[in-house]
Amino acid sequence: MTTRRILIALGLGGALALTSLAAGAHEMFLKPTNFHVAPNTRTEIALFNGTFDKSENPISRDRMRTVEVIAGGQVTRPSASQWRDDKVTSYLDLTLGEAGTYAVGVSTAPKIIELSADAFEDYLRHDGVEDVLKARQVETAPRTAVRERYSKHVKTILQVGSTQTDDYSTPFGLPAEILLLQNPAAVKVGDTIGFRALLRGQPMSGQLAYASFGGFQGADAQSGRAVKLRTDVDGRGSFKVTRAGVWYITLINMQKATGEATYESNWATLTFEIR
Repeated sequence: MTTRRILIALGLGGALALTSLAAGAHEMFLKPTNFHVAPNTRTEIALFNGTFDKSENPISRDRMRTVEVIAGGQVTRPSASQWRDDKVTSYLDLTLGEAGTYAVGVSTAPKIIELSADAFEDYLRHDGVEDVLKARQVETAPRTAVRERYSKHVKTILQVGSTQTDDYSTPFGLPAEILLLQNPAAVKVGDTIGFRALLRGQPMSGQLAYASFGGFQGADAQSGRAVKLRTDVDGRGSFKVTRAGVWYITLINMQKATGEATYESNWATLTFEIR
């Protein structure tokens, strides 16, 4: 299978001109126009499906299983009418209320793709799913086609006004989820920020995760991110914030599956801003 066909199968659409399968080529991110906004104002949150820097296609409403906002200890669910698309990106229009820290989450329904063994391992290599790749490299089973059931679970944190609240740490109950352990509005450059990774509400122990920031240009061509780490037994990880700006944490939890799929993967990302 060619790289172009792989990307189309992963839901990126048919208008790609990429010549190689880049790391994170079909990740999903929520990217607000502004992470710090005034109370009782309207804001826009873009849903990128592609890379952190470039969206490749919008997401249809029937793919969105969960769309929620947590603020002031309450959960609200934006309607489908609050979404709009252009050719490559979906946008959520939100009218924010009182001051506080807001969390926004979107989760997609599972979808199945089928790839040849070689194409699947190329995708694992470029997306940094190292544990599954290493396990496959020592297997002696026949190299048959792989069917992967995947879904994506993305969150972002907004600071509305100056009042900081604990809503950033409230779980959405998504199949895979990243929770910050500190309010990003209180974190400064040079601080260490922690997070916890959950899979169906339980800690992701030993999960490979990445963190980076907008505009990162690093020497590590494989991961393409500033930080690579593993969570501890409680699903916790941390890293030093080295600069101001928009940061993100990303992970892919992939496990052997039964039934119609060979593997099941849950993709999770979280975006936030450090001032």
